[in-house]
Parts: sequence; C-alpha cells; structure tokens
Amino acid sequence: MELISKLKESFLFCGLEEDELRKLIFDNPPEIYEIKRGETVYSSEDGAKVGFLLSGRCEVCIDKSDGSKTLINTLLPGGSFGLLSVFSEAEFPTRIYAAVNSEVAFFCEAKIRHFVNSNSQISTNLINFLANRISFLNRKILTFSGTRVVDRLAAYLICEVEKYSSNSFPFNCQKVSEEINAGRASVYRAIDRLTEQGLISIDNKIVTIHNLKALERTQK
Repeated sequence: MELISKLKESFLFCGLEEDELRKLIFDNPPEIYEIKRGETVYSSEDGAKVGFLLSGRCEVCIDKSDGSKTLINTLLPGGSFGLLSVFSEAEFPTRIYAAVNSEVAFFCEAKIRHFVNSNSQISTNLINFLANRISFLNRKILTFSGTRVVDRLAAYLICEVEKYSSNSFPFNCQKVSEEINAGRASVYRAIDRLTEQGLISIDNKIVTIHNLKALERTQK
C-alpha cells in the first residue's frame, strides 16, 4: 500500500511494523489531497492538524508585507508539518506552498493525539523529535550569541546539516554573513580556520562538512 510505505518514511511512524501501521491507519484514515503547484498547502489558519507529504515537494515560507516570500525549509516525501499546532496554542507565521504538484495526507488533532497516547513507539518518536528541535534551537541561539565569528559560523553550519539532512549543501557568503551578523572578511577568516583544521571544504559554492563531531565540539 503506497500510503503505508510513505508514512513509514516519516519520523512519527518510524519503527512501526508494517502490519501495525496498516491497522492503525485503517482505523484512523487520513484525508488525502492533491495540491497543485503554487497553491497553499497549510497555514496556521487551517487549525490543528498534521500533514505528511506523500509525493511532490513543498516549501515552508514566511510571507513578507511586500508580497515576497522567505524560504525557510524544503519538504520532500516523508516530511511532515503542523505537529506543533496540535500540542501548542501559539500561532506560527509560516505558510507552506506546493513547489510542484503534491499529494498530502492530513490527520486531525484527535487522531494524532490518539496515535501518541495509544502507541509507545509513536510517543517515543515524538519525544525524540521534540528533543532534537530543542537541540536545534539551542544551536540557533549559539549562532547569534557566540562571541567569536568562528563559533557562530560553526553553529550555523551544524544547523544547516540538520536542515538539509546532508553534510553537503549550498553556501553563500553574503547570506551567511547576514545570518551570523558578521562581516564578510571575518566570515572568510573563519572559513579558512575551519578549512585548515580539516573540518570543512568549499568547492563551487557547496560546503562539505568533513568532521561533524569535531565541529560540534567547537560549541562546547
């Protein structure tokens, strides 16, 4: 079943046996929508529900007052969104758009809470997800609060590894300078230092992290 195989790729249902997941979904089926390129997939006004991307590609953006968008993240099949809407009353300024024609499965708040309360593996997955988010946010804080530019750059790179789920990703010095609040010359010096230590390399505007553990140790 295509739905089951796609949901198994998501963090919330990771580790469940296929038969167990199939029964869970059969008893609590999602609403499935096909969403065309450019259309809104989800926003905070849609209420408490969680979406799982089955096919296509979606972009998490913040809409600016001038009508433009700031891209925050890209979601691929297996990705999910809206979880915090179920467990938090706060509204979030992000909006999700379909970058290409996409298929999304939505579970309402009641079903998500039922999954978490009735299945120990799912509740463990949720705890791990929240712990990782806290760790991610702590690294973001380090990006802005580190006294040395090299520390702020290292924190930024660690966050990007998690964002892209890869040790290689695009690198734009001007954008990084703005993100970590440092001059470009200082960023270049920090890059040279991390490169000399063998922690990173940059080629054709792609940065590769060669030793993530050592990079993380610079934050301690």
